Amino acid sequence: MDPQENFSMLSPKPSDAPPTQDSRTTLAARIAFLRRQRGLTLDQLANTTGLTKSYLSKLERGLSVPSISTAMRLAKSFDLSVGQLLGENQYADAISVVRRSERPSFMRSGSASGYDYELLAGNKRFKSMEPYIMRPPLAFQDDRRFEHAGQEMIFVISGVIEFQYGSESHILHAGDCAYFDAHISHRSRSLGPTIAEALVVVTPE
Repeated sequence: MDPQENFSMLSPKPSDAPPTQDSRTTLAARIAFLRRQRGLTLDQLANTTGLTKSYLSKLERGLSVPSISTAMRLAKSFDLSVGQLLGENQYADAISVVRRSERPSFMRSGSASGYDYELLAGNKRFKSMEPYIMRPPLAFQDDRRFEHAGQEMIFVISGVIEFQYGSESHILHAGDCAYFDAHISHRSRSLGPTIAEALVVVTPE
């Protein structure tokens, strides 16, 4: 048996009964989510907590429940309190609300002819997604294309967009959605007399 395993209750009950499968599964999913959200591998989390990789894997699969001391190590690595890790308290960064008038705007190319973006969750520290509003230019800029890790989604809010993906070209109208692996070269432009607007969501990996 892994010496780090401890099947004691996280929140002791008078009966000292073992945790239910539901509570164990919920905690396991939370630990796995927080690790991936921070971009950590099991090896990296093992290094920061001093726990073994095999034990962490059991925690994420719901095969073991951490002791309070183990929960403290995990919480410190995730920059949370133990209560936040266990889901007892909401942490300050758990939700990001950005009003329409507060969306930071930036230009990818630094000029009025380039892509215009507005960040939708700029103040959220740990994100599994990066959402923003995109307004593509009316003309492609030279042969510039974009390639990056992760996946991406484009949902057209208004106007018409020509979306080039690899050797393919797609015309997207309001209400249309494209979801794709972002390591393939891609670019977009607005069609028609007005600049189109789209919701774009990117995953980091």
